[in-house]
Amino acid sequence: MVWACFTSERLDPLIVYHEGGIGVDKYEDLIYDGLFSLIDDPLKPSDDPEIVHIADKNTFLFMQDNVSCHKADHVLEFLHKNHVSIMK
Repeated sequence: MVWACFTSERLDPLIVYHEGGIGVDKYEDLIYDGLFSLIDDPLKPSDDPEIVHIADKNTFLFMQDNVSCHKADHVLEFLHKNHVSIMK
């Protein structure tokens, strides 16, 4: 399994799991550590009063495929609870 997360201004590391895949709990940890750290940075207010941020939690769209750990009820509830919009 390969996982990557990026925005127009930031690219996080590409993570490769050689074991052939991961389970729901590991995937949830990966989302929490990778995705949330990526979207938290642009949402922080700037120290520079000349910079205006227009991003909010609805600006981001998360894309994932139909691997079983992506579709697990627990993961979908976790994403919904944390207001993560998922591309259909």
